[in-house]
Amino acid sequence: MKHSQKRTFMDIEKMTADEFKAFCRSGNKNYFTRIRKMPLQDLLFTMINRKGLTLALELRNYMKLAHPGVSISKPGYLKQRMKLNPDAFLELYKYHNRNFYADSTFSTYKDHLILAADGSDINIPTTAETLKLYGSASRKNTKPQAQIGLGCIYDVMNRMILESDCNKVKFDEMRLAEKQMERIPETIGNMPYIIIMDRGYPSTPAFIHMMDKDIKFIVRLKSSDYKKEQSSLVENDQLVKIKLDKSRIRHYEGTPDGERMKELGEISLRMVKILLENGSLEVLATNLSQSEFHTAEIKELYHMRWGIETAYETLKSRLQLENFTGTKPILLLQDIYSTIYLSNLAEDIILDTECELDQKETSRKHKMTINQTISIGILKNDLIYILLEKDNQKKNILFQQIYEDISKNLVPVRPDRHYTRTKGQLAGKYSNTHKRAY
Repeated sequence: MKHSQKRTFMDIEKMTADEFKAFCRSGNKNYFTRIRKMPLQDLLFTMINRKGLTLALELRNYMKLAHPGVSISKPGYLKQRMKLNPDAFLELYKYHNRNFYADSTFSTYKDHLILAADGSDINIPTTAETLKLYGSASRKNTKPQAQIGLGCIYDVMNRMILESDCNKVKFDEMRLAEKQMERIPETIGNMPYIIIMDRGYPSTPAFIHMMDKDIKFIVRLKSSDYKKEQSSLVENDQLVKIKLDKSRIRHYEGTPDGERMKELGEISLRMVKILLENGSLEVLATNLSQSEFHTAEIKELYHMRWGIETAYETLKSRLQLENFTGTKPILLLQDIYSTIYLSNLAEDIILDTECELDQKETSRKHKMTINQTISIGILKNDLIYILLEKDNQKKNILFQQIYEDISKNLVPVRPDRHYTRTKGQLAGKYSNTHKRAY
């Protein structure tokens, strides 16, 4: 049995465990206790099985497969959904992740996990309630589009979303990242990691916080960050002392950050100049030592950050994150976290298949990899049969068929492919960013 298969079976067992059922009830012990057309397990399975169809068709197809001859109305289904703790899938994907990192089969770079922190705006149904709760980033004199600010920490080598939080559309990304980093050991244990961040994250207190906690980082600086120090660089890779004078402390006067800055007096940062593919020169700040990571490795590590951009693209395009099943905030959170769970589950299964492929395909002239788009489609189509199957032997057969089908769909590896980010487009792919519930 492959590692991902074992973890999937553990997830299914968790979904049926009494402790998890109690967690799903949101503190109301009477929820999901009566026999209904849509009990808790079916509710969870329908959310994992979403294919981007209208809600009516999603329910029809599920009930036809799981409970032939039985139907459920959209209002009845959504009434059950309103009872479900929105953090149910958040808990489930973190449970899956803990099992993933407990297996010691994951990839590292010089014995470090490589993590990336970034945020993305998620278009959600625009109602008075969602606008008030989450806000809008729409420009003046344009129709407001409600959005959730999704902040994630992502393992770029193992393609796992470790942390995710839904916030108002305009949120402090660095402050959120600091909170998320405090929770990361719950998932990965004592495994060392390097966190990579883009422009907009760095601040002197943030650097101090990470160095005080012995967290290794690589951060892209804006031209206005430490402007004097950047202009005085005489080498492409140089250790720089940052004087924490009154001008730098003034903004933090009277705060614990300000007191810590006064106490230190100065900090040392390694600044590395790198040339990007578009010809622009950027400066990275890091606390990685020159003896442990040379200049070329710092550049390589920073380029790995692109993985989190790809992860957001997978959530939005391939898994149709913005195709919501309702308009209520509790339904939106359920949809977001269930999509993240499905993304991690899919990547786990694909990684297992890739590992087996690498062992078999050593003779190929061109390196091949799994077609992720088709693989996700296979999983979205076939996973439900595994979830509903009671016989373990039949479950194993179904899982092996998924591995075989995924391994047949290969594409050549194209290194160093980058795509320009589109800016200014607020409209989602789907009308009103959700399928009509009523």
